[in-house]
Amino acid sequence: MFARILKSGSFHDVVGYVTREFHDKKEYTPDTWRIIDSGDILTLDYRRMVQSFEAAHGFMPDKEAPAGHISISFDKADAPRLTDDFMAKLAKEYMQGMGITDTQYLVVRHLETEHPHFHIVYNRVNMSGKAVNERNNFKRSDKVVKAIKDKYGLTYSPLKQKYEDKIPEFRDKIRAAIYGCKSWDEFMRRLDCAGIEVRFHDDRDTGKHIGVKFTDGDITVNGSKIDRHFTYRRLDSLFELNRKQSQGTSPVAKPKVVYRQQEPPKQQNVVEAVAEAVVGNGLDLFKVGPGYDPQEEAFAREMNRRKKKKKGIRF
Repeated sequence: MFARILKSGSFHDVVGYVTREFHDKKEYTPDTWRIIDSGDILTLDYRRMVQSFEAAHGFMPDKEAPAGHISISFDKADAPRLTDDFMAKLAKEYMQGMGITDTQYLVVRHLETEHPHFHIVYNRVNMSGKAVNERNNFKRSDKVVKAIKDKYGLTYSPLKQKYEDKIPEFRDKIRAAIYGCKSWDEFMRRLDCAGIEVRFHDDRDTGKHIGVKFTDGDITVNGSKIDRHFTYRRLDSLFELNRKQSQGTSPVAKPKVVYRQQEPPKQQNVVEAVAEAVVGNGLDLFKVGPGYDPQEEAFAREMNRRKKKKKGIRF
C-alpha cells in the first residue's frame, strides 16, 4: 500500500480525471473504472458530481484549488484480497487517520493497470464551511499508511521499502557533508565522495535553482523528504552563513545601549542663587570659590577707598 498526495485543483478537472471524462472512450470504457464509495455526492453522472462538490465549496468561495486528490495503490500480491468493499473500508480508515472528515468525498477504483489502486477526491471545504486541516499531511500520510498495512498485513512495496531503508543512509551522509561547508560546489564534492549526486530543480521562468534532490544511482529523493532542513533554501542559507563566519563578516550583535536617567540639577540655596545672579550680572560683590580670603578682600577694598580719596585732594 502506497499513498500519493497529488496536486489539488478544480472539481471540474480532478473529477473529470478520475471518472475518465476527458479520456478516449474507446480505450477507457466504463468497465475500466467504477465508483466504490462516496459521501454527500450525487453520483448519477459527471455533471452532477461536480455540481455537488461546488455547492459545498460555495461556503468558502475564496478557497483556491478546492478539490483534494489522493491516489492509493497496492502490491500485486494483495490483489486477491482487494474487493471493492475492502478498498472502500481502507479508504475510509485512511481519510479518518488524515482528518479528512465531515466533508464530501468520492472513491473511484481504476482497473486498467497491473497494480490495484483507487483515487480519493475530497472537498477541502467541509460541511461546516471551514477548511479541512491539511497541515503536515505528508508525514501524517506515511504514519497512517504504515498503521493500515500493519493492521491488515498488507504487503510492503519493495520500492517503498527500498526508500525507507535508504533515507537514513542519505540523511547521515548529508549531515556529515554540510559540516562547515561554505558553498554548493564544496558540498557536491563531499557528497560525490560518499557516492551521492546532487541534482537541482529549476524555475521554468527564471532558471534559478528552487529545489534540490539526491540520488545514489538507484533511487532519487527530494531533500525535504530526507529531512526538513535539507531544502534548497535552508542549505543555501547555511552555506552563506558558514562563508561569512569564515571571512569574519558574519553579523555581529549590536551592543546593548543602556540609557541612564539624567539626575536632576542640584537645587541651590537662597544665598548661592543670589550670589550667582549678581556675579552673572557683572557685579563683583561676592567672590566665592577656591582661595577666597575675607581679610585680603577687606584690605583691597580699603586701598581702593584711599586711592579715590587721595585723588579728591586739591592744592
